[in-house]
Amino acid sequence: MLQHNRVTASDDIPKAPQDRRAHLERRRQARHVALLRVAVLHAGAARDLCVVKNISASGLLARAYRKLAAGEQVEIEFKSGERLSGSVVWERDWEVGIAFPKPIDVKSVLASRWVTEPGRRRNLPRIELDCQGRLSTGLRSFDASLRDISQGGARVQIETPPTELGEVVSLGMPDLPPVRGVVRWVGGSEVGISFNECIAFEKLARWIQARRTARQ
Repeated sequence: MLQHNRVTASDDIPKAPQDRRAHLERRRQARHVALLRVAVLHAGAARDLCVVKNISASGLLARAYRKLAAGEQVEIEFKSGERLSGSVVWERDWEVGIAFPKPIDVKSVLASRWVTEPGRRRNLPRIELDCQGRLSTGLRSFDASLRDISQGGARVQIETPPTELGEVVSLGMPDLPPVRGVVRWVGGSEVGISFNECIAFEKLARWIQARRTARQ
């Protein structure tokens, strides 16, 4: 998982790359906490993965994997389930600057919303996605409908799910190499799978967006 790396001084609201030099003289007015944290971007009815790169009292900078427009209202959800609301003030090369409607207490945010829990795969953000694939278990293979996915696991629906917890499976999806894992839970026609190895964040985020684009 992406982790907190350093603290640096910066402008109060994240600036577009071409504006940064013009605002260097204002760097003493605010502290920007530089981060690399996976979060969920809510824009309209869609949920997508994003990476929060830094945050200040007035806004944050994130890398998004979908096009956003200036003035669009969004929410950033962290793995604690809490959200920060704001509006897009600029967008360039998949990076977005988001301004909060009122200043936040950055120290409080870091203490309560950005707690890292290494190894807790269930805290990896899950994104709902409807995609057809194939679930294989040894000599058996089933058509599967993907319901949601994260770097560390997936929820799929199949007509005849495996009945043994811990059963080794392989999940095949369009434009992704097969992902091996084990069955963690079975509920009706749905199966929860924990991957043996996490999918690389950048690969997964771009794949999710590509699948959504292909369905439009």
